[in-house]
Amino acid sequence: MRAAASLLLGLGVAAMVMPLATTWQVMVLVIAIGAGFLVTFSHPYRKKVRAAVESTGRKYKTSVAQIMPLFPLWLTLMILPAFQIHSWIAALIVLALAGAYAWVSFPSIDGTRYLAEPGTGQVRDDA
Repeated sequence: MRAAASLLLGLGVAAMVMPLATTWQVMVLVIAIGAGFLVTFSHPYRKKVRAAVESTGRKYKTSVAQIMPLFPLWLTLMILPAFQIHSWIAALIVLALAGAYAWVSFPSIDGTRYLAEPGTGQVRDDA
């Protein structure tokens, strides 16, 4: 699930440098990003994450800490069209970089970072 969502987010960013008409770029972008979020937020493990967080007495909610890791991806989406790069090779490079970034930041985005022991980054045993 993490790999699929990261790949889809990377594909959405890479769409902006694909040698396609702008309409197709935007369609690939919207579908890929939407599918990435759908895979992430509709997965059944989210109920387990919610239950684990609420079992510790905390309220499970979307926070700024979950949204901020998406800012570099959004910024890349806004900047790439200004460079007018339209190449499949560039698209593969952007896909790899954006996908890798999404992979690394995924625990913050999907909420599993809530389950980490404060200061250790290790998942709690009771979760």
